[in-house]
Amino acid sequence: MDLAALILPALVAGVAVWFAAFLIWMVSGLHTKDIQSLSDEQQFMDDLKRHDLPPGLYMWPNCQDRADLNSDDFKARWKAGPWGTINILGGQPNFLRNLVGTLVLYCLIALGIAAAISMVLGGVNGADVLVTCTWCQIFAPAAILAGTAYVLGPICGDLFLGKQTRFIITQSIGGVIYALVTALLLTLMWPV
Repeated sequence: MDLAALILPALVAGVAVWFAAFLIWMVSGLHTKDIQSLSDEQQFMDDLKRHDLPPGLYMWPNCQDRADLNSDDFKARWKAGPWGTINILGGQPNFLRNLVGTLVLYCLIALGIAAAISMVLGGVNGADVLVTCTWCQIFAPAAILAGTAYVLGPICGDLFLGKQTRFIITQSIGGVIYALVTALLLTLMWPV
């Protein structure tokens, strides 16, 4: 199947997932309790400014040299805590750029899923083969692939960085919805 025939279904699926993400994050309240506020935010921000940290992801306790992992000082800091991570941005967030970036990624994910399914349906060499596609031939693999991207993919980093279980669960609920939206739209718009 020609990859160009899959662009419109992928774009529609990507836009629909983007809209679903908007509804989940901004309207549903699902993530309301996932991101906490600091009790003394201004004091915390003043302390951060004093450190003049360059943009980056910081984790504490931490050590610059792996050899220090066995030092008594590091072991004491590790045992005592607190433990955490913080992401310092390089400037004020550009929400328009972030929204456009996520939209592009959602479309690319849908296009990748559609291309993979098309190659399997058309044979491993990608030859143009006309097939009558059923819901099982499109929907099931699309849901599995999208679920892998939207549910399992983020969990890898979330677990490593120690995100709260509630955040991982609510993010996974959103991921399941994104996967089902992607699979449904790719199936309904599949060119045959």
